[in-house]
Amino acid sequence: MAPRRITGLQRQVYTLYKRALQLVASKPLEHRPAWFAFVSHQFRHPSLGGGLKRKDVSAIEHLMRRGDKMLETYGSPGVKKVVVPATEPWPLGWVAKGGKEGLGR
Repeated sequence: MAPRRITGLQRQVYTLYKRALQLVASKPLEHRPAWFAFVSHQFRHPSLGGGLKRKDVSAIEHLMRRGDKMLETYGSPGVKKVVVPATEPWPLGWVAKGGKEGLGR
């Protein structure tokens, strides 16, 4: 079976996710777990587009523009940490370069 081909829009989403992970890597080490949880939530939560269909192009494009603006805002050197709200179950994500180290588990 041949591998499934990805569309140009999917490639753009992957690029945005990669840029978000590079942003996390530029933040101080002690704040990275919260940044990973924040980025993961932004990409996976159903209310933020986590359950979109491939054919829902207009919604995907809207979320791509929103994500670009967020990267621009959060990418400034003055932003050091992000506060993850305790009202939702935000699981901590993977830390940069290696497993779930330092997450207190």
